[in-house]
Amino acid sequence: MSKHYSTAPEDRISFPHKVAYGVGGFVNNLLASAIGGMMVILNLALGIDPRVVSLLGSLPRLTDAITDPLMGFISDRTSTRWGRRRPYLFIGAIASGVVFALLWQLPAPAQFRLKLVDYGADGVYSGNVAVDDRGVLERASDWVSGIVNPAPVNLNTTPMDDVEHEVVISPPLLVTGAWVSVDLPLTDFPTLVTRDHLAQILISGDLRNVYVDNIYLYRSDSAAAGDSSARASDSSESGGGGQENAGDQEDAEGSMAPAVPAPLPAQPADRVISFYSDAYENVNVDYFSTDWDEAEVEDAEAGGDPVKRYSDLRFAGIDFGERPIDASAMTHVHIDIWTPDPTPEGGSQAYYVWYFLIGSIVFFVGYTIFATPWVALGYELTPDYNERTRLMGVQNFVSNIAFVIAPWFLAIMTNPAWFRNQIHGARWLAIAIGAVTIILGVLPAIFLRERMAPATQGSSSSKSGVMDDIRDFLGGLLTTVKSKPFLLLCLATFLIFNSFIMISSFQIFVFIYHIYGGDQADGAWLAGLAGTVMTVCGFLVIMLVTWLGTKIGKRKALVVSTTVSMVGYGLKWFCYTPESPMMAILPAPLLAFGLGGLFTLMGSMVADVVDVDELSTGQRREGMFGSIYWWVVKLGSSVAIFAGGFLLVATGFDVELGSDQSARTLVMLRAMDAFVPLTASAIAILAILKFPITEESAREVRTELERRRGTGVAATA
Repeated sequence: MSKHYSTAPEDRISFPHKVAYGVGGFVNNLLASAIGGMMVILNLALGIDPRVVSLLGSLPRLTDAITDPLMGFISDRTSTRWGRRRPYLFIGAIASGVVFALLWQLPAPAQFRLKLVDYGADGVYSGNVAVDDRGVLERASDWVSGIVNPAPVNLNTTPMDDVEHEVVISPPLLVTGAWVSVDLPLTDFPTLVTRDHLAQILISGDLRNVYVDNIYLYRSDSAAAGDSSARASDSSESGGGGQENAGDQEDAEGSMAPAVPAPLPAQPADRVISFYSDAYENVNVDYFSTDWDEAEVEDAEAGGDPVKRYSDLRFAGIDFGERPIDASAMTHVHIDIWTPDPTPEGGSQAYYVWYFLIGSIVFFVGYTIFATPWVALGYELTPDYNERTRLMGVQNFVSNIAFVIAPWFLAIMTNPAWFRNQIHGARWLAIAIGAVTIILGVLPAIFLRERMAPATQGSSSSKSGVMDDIRDFLGGLLTTVKSKPFLLLCLATFLIFNSFIMISSFQIFVFIYHIYGGDQADGAWLAGLAGTVMTVCGFLVIMLVTWLGTKIGKRKALVVSTTVSMVGYGLKWFCYTPESPMMAILPAPLLAFGLGGLFTLMGSMVADVVDVDELSTGQRREGMFGSIYWWVVKLGSSVAIFAGGFLLVATGFDVELGSDQSARTLVMLRAMDAFVPLTASAIAILAILKFPITEESAREVRTELERRRGTGVAATA
C-alpha cells in the first residue's frame, strides 16, 4: 500500500484561487458544450444532412492537431512580466467569445407554420397537444409539484390519443405584400393519423403581422388539385368582383395592409368544410385566438372583404374543439395569407456549410489560445500530489456548472415563448454565451499567478532562430508522445470521453422518437431534465472522487468511478421506455461517475506525468503535455462526431419521417446509446490499471526535482 503524506502549507492553494481557476474551466466547458450542443439545429431547423453536420463538427477540430501543440509550445517558451500563460488567457477569452457570438448569426428563411390537431378516437382533449409556452423554470416547478403532490392514479383512464402535425411554409413560396394561397394535402401531415375529431388549427412562425382569409378543408378528386404547394397570387388575380389592383394601403395603426381581397375560392361548396370564408357557409368556431396563445386578433377588411388580422403573432389557435370536425373525407387544407413583414429566403445549404465551417475554424483558434494555457497553468499551481487532486476537484466542481446549463440549450432555442424559431433562439443564446465567456474568461488571468520562477521557465523563443524553434517544437512533441504513462492516460480518456461524445446526440433522438413518439418539445425537456440531474449528481461525484483519490490513490479511484458509470450505461436499455418516461432519470446519477471521475483525476495525473518528464528531460513542459492531452480529446471528439453522424444514418434515422421511424431504427438508436460507451469504458479500465505513478513515487520525483532546480515561487503570490 502507498504511503500517505500531509500537504505542506506552502503547497496549498487558497480556496478563492482554486475557484478562480475553476471559472476558467467553466468557460472552457461552456464553449465546448455549446459548439457541439447547438449544432443539432443545423439539422432540425435548416435541414442539413446529419453527415454534413458531423463533418462541420469534426473538420474544424482537426486544426487542433497543429494549433494545440503549437500553442502549448509557445506558452511554455513565453516570458513576460505577466507570466507565460496569463496574456493568452486574456486575449483568448475575448477572441473566442466574440467569434462564437458571430458564428450563430445565421440568416434564416422566414417561416409560417400551420399545425392541425385532432382529439383522437375519444373526441376529447387530453392535454398533450397545445403549444406549451411555459418557461423552463415554470416547467421544472410543475414537474417538482407533480412529485410532491402526485395526482391520484385512475386505473380506468385511457391513454392520451390526441394527434397533431405541423407543416412549415417558407420562401420562395412565402412572399411579402401579396396574397399567398396555401393548399396542402392532408397527407403532408403524416402524424395526423386520425381526422374524424379535428379540433384546432394553429398558426405560428416568424411573421408578426398576418391577414388571413378563406380557411377551409376540401375534398379533391382531381390530380391537378392534389398539387401540394403554396402559391403567391398577384393581387390582380384576386376575387371581389374584378376590383383593380389599387396597391397596398395603411391600416388604422399605420401598418401596410392588403388593398385587394384574397383570391376567390374555386372549390364546390359541397366538397368544403369552411371555418372562415365569404364564399361558403362556415361552421362554428369557438375562438380565432384562444386564451393560451400569444397573438392579437381583430376583424379587418381587404378590398371590401372581411378578413382576420393577427398582430404580435407568435402562435395562435383557431379552436373549434367544443364541436370537433369529421374531416376523414377531406383531402386538403386551404388558407390565404397576406403579410407586410419581410420574408427573407435565408441562405443556401452551401452558404450555411461554408459559413459555419470557416467560422468554426476561426473560433477554435481563439478557443485554443485560451484553453491550452489555462490547462497548463493548472499543472503548475502546486507541486503536491494530493493538493493537485483537490485543485482539480474544485476546478471540476465549478466547471461542471456549465453542464447544468448545456442540456437546456435545445429547449431554450425551441421555446416559442422566448424565440420565434430555433435560429432566432440560437442567435441570442450565442450572444449570451459569448458575453459570459469574455466576462468570466479573463478572471483567471487577473487573479492567478504562476508558481515557476522565470529562471526555470526556459529560454525565450526570441533568442533562437526559426529553424531552432521548429526543431525544438518537433523534438518536444516527439518526447511527449513517447511517455508511456501519458499515453495510458490519453488512451483511457479517449475511450471514456469520446465514446460518450459519439453517441451524445443519440440520447435526444431516443427521447424524442422512442419515448415521446416524435414530440421535439417533450424530448428536449426530458433531455434537459436528465442532463441536469446527471450534472447535479456530478457535483457530489466530484467531491466523493476527490476524497477517494486522496485515500486510495488516483488510479484506484478512477477505476471505481468508471465501473459505476458502466452500470448506468447498461440501465439505459431498461429505463428509456415510453411506458414510463421519468424512468429515464434513473441512470443519470450513475452516468455522472464517468466524466466526473475522469476529469477530476486526469488533470492531477497529467501533472504528475509532467514531473516525471522533467526528471528525465530537464525541461518543464506543462503547455506541451496539456495541449497534446486535450488535442487527443478533441481529435477523438472530431472522430467521434464524424462517426456518430454516419452511425445515425446507418440506423435508418430520417428527420423527415418524424414519428414514423422504423422499429429497427429505434432499437439501433437505443443499443448504440447504451452499449457503445459501456464497452469502451471497460477497455479504458485496462489502461488505467497499468498507470505506474503512485503517491510515493510522485513524492520521490518531486524531492529530486527540487534538489536540482529549487522549489520556485508560491502559486498564489
